[in-house]
Amino acid sequence: IELGPLTLRGPVGLAAGLDKDGEAIVAWPALGFGFVEAGTVTWHSQAGNAQPRLFRLKAERGLINRMGFNNHGAQVLAQRMLALREAGQWPDVPVGANIGKSKVTPLDEAVGDYLNSVSVLRDVADYFTVNVSSPNTPGLRELQRGDHLRRLLSEVCEAARLPVMVKLSPDLSDEDLSDAVQTAIDA
Repeated sequence: IELGPLTLRGPVGLAAGLDKDGEAIVAWPALGFGFVEAGTVTWHSQAGNAQPRLFRLKAERGLINRMGFNNHGAQVLAQRMLALREAGQWPDVPVGANIGKSKVTPLDEAVGDYLNSVSVLRDVADYFTVNVSSPNTPGLRELQRGDHLRRLLSEVCEAARLPVMVKLSPDLSDEDLSDAVQTAIDA
């Protein structure tokens, strides 16, 4: 499957969230995934939200995830990805880095936070996903709207030198979704 400049082995990939720090990147393609996305990783290492943060809904056969981007930071993921590349163990499927805003970073400094992650990951990842959808990071969803998203994507796309995807909230209004998608296309 061709997705821009990326060639996916199949339409089902591993989304961010399961392998936040890229610890099992080489294993996922063996399970049939057509692409792999590590993260969500943030510039600053963070423990995530207080526990418990994963809740099971037995009757609905579902889960509520309130993890809060627990990860060891973009530098650790970059080192892990570089080691795989240097050892000749890089998978034959695209491997993306899903990046988010650190919880300690104020909203008005969010772009710099994303750019720091891009700077250490752009030479080792195959693509980026800019995550602006999580309700578990205070203020993050504000980055999905208007000038915030325009500035963020403009600067990330310029710095990335790789394909850039955007992860949006599933509960955006139709109007906000349309605006966000057009902003992403323009960037």
